[in-house]
Amino acid sequence: MRPSGPYPELLTSRSDVAGSAVWQVEAGPAIRGEAWTDVLGHAMRVPFGSGDHGRLVRAHELMHARVSPAVGGALGAWPDLGTRSVECAEEFRVNHLLERLGFDLADLRDGSERLSGTRLAEGGEWGEAVRFSAALAGTKAARDLLSGMRRVNPSWAAACRDLERELVRHARSIPTSRLAATTASDGGLPDGFATHTRRFAELIEDRAGRPVGAVDPSSRRARARLPSSGEFAPLLLDARIVIDRAIPGSSCTRRAPAAAGGRIVHPGRLATDPGRRIFDRPAHRAGGVVVVDQSGSMALDRADLEELLAAAPGAFVLGYSHAPGSTGVANAWILADRGRAASVVRSGNVGNGVDGPALRFALSRRRGREPFLWVCDGQVTDSNDHADGELAAQCARLVRTHRITMVATVAEALAVLRGPRRAPRSAALGRVAAAMRPWV
Repeated sequence: MRPSGPYPELLTSRSDVAGSAVWQVEAGPAIRGEAWTDVLGHAMRVPFGSGDHGRLVRAHELMHARVSPAVGGALGAWPDLGTRSVECAEEFRVNHLLERLGFDLADLRDGSERLSGTRLAEGGEWGEAVRFSAALAGTKAARDLLSGMRRVNPSWAAACRDLERELVRHARSIPTSRLAATTASDGGLPDGFATHTRRFAELIEDRAGRPVGAVDPSSRRARARLPSSGEFAPLLLDARIVIDRAIPGSSCTRRAPAAAGGRIVHPGRLATDPGRRIFDRPAHRAGGVVVVDQSGSMALDRADLEELLAAAPGAFVLGYSHAPGSTGVANAWILADRGRAASVVRSGNVGNGVDGPALRFALSRRRGREPFLWVCDGQVTDSNDHADGELAAQCARLVRTHRITMVATVAEALAVLRGPRRAPRSAALGRVAAAMRPWV
């Protein structure tokens, strides 16, 4: 019996772990680093007894048991990301989920944070300062950590505070059901971890790899300092995104009724079908082209992609987003290609910057007059992420000439893909729509 301890056995709603198991739970002090959870080994160490701080630490570890990976080596799943960045990203995700459940994260501190911030700054440990502050982002513990850091190096504290704002802003845009999703991906990792913890880790790793003072393309202030370029960035496909899985049902040969053929298959249609389509013919898989703006104002996760591909398993799906002012950074990625798809949906690079080249590339993959959907907010920017009227006009010409339908959400794209199998009437949004008005 554990009269004052947690009962992880009661967490039975995970989608990636079958059945229940007996957990080994031991008591430990309420000190940072002393509490831990081994989801794979069903073991936990937490403080027992009453008190708000101890209760919050127990809730934190129970949230790990509920949403964190139950497979070995999860922190090292991505060679391009450091395990410490992934670990801190997961800590941030767990804390953010606790806050959504109504827990007061003010109690999630043990008094050591201010001194830790001072020592990290004094020791010049920039990478760990970034990662530790990210793990605490959105809590009062982060405030204490940055306060101690500010005493020694105010610029470090400011940079870490900017990262905290970016992490919290991004997390708040994600529905709870997706942030906490435990449906297993192809690698066995729960979707919430594979999609969102990875994105948080990418933001952390990027900030940790840039010395303070370097231009941060993700900040509005930095983008304002970049001059308008007046041109799109060159399209650069991300070769790391691998099309490695078959879409369910995409390989099955579908047949449709036909009025002529060599073999009667549906004799009953003589009485029920006015067209007397008693033969059959091969039917094309539902397809189309979907281009997704994945800039800071837009988002796409694996659940969205799965819905798109369920409606159109033969679709070609391209995501894009350019890091403002960057060169040599991949800004487009193929997420699905005619029956196969990527297991991981990568996040964007904050800016647009490559709208026109992305549309032209996707047009080269279009088949006949199949639907072409552009999921976006209608904003078009140059390579430094400044709005540009001439570039918007270029995209407007593509929309009009090639009958591209612009939609603001994945739900709207699904409505088109599930509709009649013909090219839909073109539509426009935002600046693109404004650029089309003189021609209408």
